[in-house]
Amino acid sequence: MKPLAVLLLAATAACTADVEIITEDQNASPGASITTTARGLTGCHGTASSSIPADGMYVITTFGGPGDHQPMSCGGTANGTGWYAASRQRYGCGAHVKVRANGTCVVLATNDYGPDVCVETAAHMPIIDVSPAASKALFGVSGAGWSDHMVVTVEETSTATPLGPCLADSSGGGTGTGGTDTGGTGTGGTSALTCASATLDRDVSDGTCVQSATDALWYECQSGSWVARSSSSGCVEAYGFCNSATLGKAVPARTCVQAASNSVWYQCNGQNWTPPVDVATGTGPIGECSTMNPL
Repeated sequence: MKPLAVLLLAATAACTADVEIITEDQNASPGASITTTARGLTGCHGTASSSIPADGMYVITTFGGPGDHQPMSCGGTANGTGWYAASRQRYGCGAHVKVRANGTCVVLATNDYGPDVCVETAAHMPIIDVSPAASKALFGVSGAGWSDHMVVTVEETSTATPLGPCLADSSGGGTGTGGTDTGGTGTGGTSALTCASATLDRDVSDGTCVQSATDALWYECQSGSWVARSSSSGCVEAYGFCNSATLGKAVPARTCVQAASNSVWYQCNGQNWTPPVDVATGTGPIGECSTMNPL
């Protein structure tokens, strides 16, 4: 039987769009950060540290941008212009962190895995890999390497906190009501609302679209509530089903499958298939596997 296509959903793609015929193991990546910042170093094994420094201090490096566009393990693309970072192994997929330096603050989403521990060994400090847009805002340069020793402080914040330059703290906010993915739960922060996605098992920001594991329909987070829509076209970010060549069907985000092509485990992150999967704990790059599908 011929393998089915892996469904690669971009934020502007409809769920009926034509896709390239590939299997789970092709073009699969644990993320852009883990390889990008380890170039030229020795002793690198594709493993990132999950330890959070007590003082919150890191050296920054950058990844993504022209010539380095790669998918991130939690979904989305390291395009250089977004407000993203690695360290999802520390804070979780899609967590929001405030990064401060030189009297400036930006909020980033931890959407990728990395960097390799060999980078931290070389720098003699913990590393947080960020977008060129973030380093430009903090230090006035769009590229940073570990040897530049650009030090920042990092603290986790609510996912309701808008990405980009930090806003002045203020009271207010509110809550949306409803269920998850099909109704939505919003949480009030300083300015933005989020929706709780049962499919992704995390909160997502306004403008994010998710293809629900419950009914396979698309919903968009709008002001703290889920609103049904016909496709993912025009969404800020989109997380849909992945076609599994092994299972012979499309499956929702967080599904884990042992590929028939090479026996390696992959997890659907809502945009592509990503390794690794810890079979013992049933977790992958974007969190707990919704289902485990061994050979």
